[in-house]
Amino acid sequence: MKIYGNHFRYPKLWIKRGNEDEIEVESITPNLRYLGDDEDPIVTNAYLTNLGGDGSYPTESTIDKNVINARFYFKFGDWWDYKLAKHDIFRYFSSKETFRIRTDGEPGVVKYVKAGNFTIAPIEQFARTSVFTIPFENPSGYKYSLTTSDQLMNYDQEAWMLYGGNIPNGENLDYHFINKQSFRVFNASDITIDPYFQRHELNIIMEHFGDGFKLINNTTKTSWSYKGQMNNTDKVILQGINTFKNGTLDNNNTDFGYITLAPGWNEFSVVGANDLDITFSFPFIYLG
Repeated sequence: MKIYGNHFRYPKLWIKRGNEDEIEVESITPNLRYLGDDEDPIVTNAYLTNLGGDGSYPTESTIDKNVINARFYFKFGDWWDYKLAKHDIFRYFSSKETFRIRTDGEPGVVKYVKAGNFTIAPIEQFARTSVFTIPFENPSGYKYSLTTSDQLMNYDQEAWMLYGGNIPNGENLDYHFINKQSFRVFNASDITIDPYFQRHELNIIMEHFGDGFKLINNTTKTSWSYKGQMNNTDKVILQGINTFKNGTLDNNNTDFGYITLAPGWNEFSVVGANDLDITFSFPFIYLG
C-alpha cells in the first residue's frame, strides 16, 4: 500500500470480465480490499543431448505461462456477513470467462488471465477478517499495453508514460503515414512483434489508388507484396499473416509475406505506391 503523510492508500485493481465493463475490484463486495500482486516471467529452455557426447545443446527458448498472485482481505461483522461476502467473491471469479486486469502501479498495462482455484477463510477462529490470494493464470506469459499503437497518443498521458519505460523521451511516435516512401515505426515492446511464429497481433491498414506495391521492413528484413488493383474506396489490411481487401480474404493477391517489428525503431520502405496511406495498429508486449 502507498503511504501519504500519516495515511495509507491501498493499491487499486481494475478488472474486466469477458465483454463486461471494467470495474474496480473492491466494488464486488463491501469491505473488500486489494493488497497488491506478484509475478515473474517464466522462460522455458529446450536442449538436445547427443548420445556419447558430453552435455547438452540449447535448441530454443520460449516464454511460458505464469501466475499472478493477487492478495486481498475483507472485514465482516458476523458469520452471515462473511458468507454473503464469500459468495459475492466466488460468484464473480468462478467464471469461465477471461479477465483483463490492470493496477494503478501500471495503469497503461493489462494482462489477460484466468482465475485459478483459491480458498477463503477467516484468519483464525472467531476472527472477523479474511486474507486470501487469487492465482491469476496468465497463459501468454505477457503483459500488454492498454491501447494499440495508433490510439496511444489519444490516451491519458500519465498512463502511457508508464508503458514499461520503453517509450523514448522527446520523440514523436507516429503510426500513421501518408504519401511517404520511407518512414520509421517504434515498437515499444520488450520483444519482437512476430505474427507468424508467435501469433502476435499486428494490423497494417492501407489505402492506395493504382497497381500493386511492396512494403519492406529494412530493420527485420521482412516484406509483404500486394499484386492486386486498388481504387480510392478500397482498404487492404494485413492482419498478422492474412490479407483482407474490404473485409474479404485476399491472400492470393499477395506474395504470402508478412512483417515483423523489432524492439525500438524499425525503418520501412514502400515501393510502387507514392500515395500510400498506412496505419500500424498493435499492442506493445512486455515481460515481467
